[in-house]
Amino acid sequence: MNKLIIGISPRFSHDYNSDYHYVRINIDYLNQVIHRDAIPFILYDGPNIDAALQMCDGFIIIGGDDINPKFYNENNDNNLSKGIEEITDSIDQKILNYAISHHIPTLGICRGIQAMAAFMNGSLYQDIYFANLNHPQENKKHYVTKVSNTKLTSLLPESFLVNSYHHQSVKDLPDGFITTFVNQDVIEAIEHQTLPLIGIQWHPERFYTNESKIIFDYFFDLIKEYKK
Repeated sequence: MNKLIIGISPRFSHDYNSDYHYVRINIDYLNQVIHRDAIPFILYDGPNIDAALQMCDGFIIIGGDDINPKFYNENNDNNLSKGIEEITDSIDQKILNYAISHHIPTLGICRGIQAMAAFMNGSLYQDIYFANLNHPQENKKHYVTKVSNTKLTSLLPESFLVNSYHHQSVKDLPDGFITTFVNQDVIEAIEHQTLPLIGIQWHPERFYTNESKIIFDYFFDLIKEYKK
């Protein structure tokens, strides 16, 4: 039986002391794929990126530093957006464009949900505290509350605890998306109404709860459904 191949967007580091450049990814993302008997495939924005994308049955766009605000028609005059990397923006955008045009199930986590907004004509709050949003993150955890009914949200409680490691969030939803979970003033999860795109602001890959398992199980069921 052929195993599912899950394309994962990497992040990048530069050691200025040695001038080494690194591709990096939290192993928790890989483990979520491996534990479901699938193959994690780390994508890189090189000459063969189109061929690499065609090999994938699903995509995970992972967390990371901030997206260049030019993609949602803002500047960075207040230096609110940090760690901007052109190569990171490029690979995430190419993954999303391919996923949209070929209806490939995609899970955006943390920066990943923000990529869905930024690259699909939505927008972001460059800093939720600068924008005076009510979003307590005591001990890097808080509760999220369901605000829409979908196949995925029907499997989840009305409210549950999640982790929280972000300073940006979705501001304006792109066309076709609905908000599914919120915390106070912050959008915490979104889903597209006709495409298999799911965005999660927290990090279910490293928050080992039943809700996290449900999210990943649902995502992999979605991949199998679209692969038929």
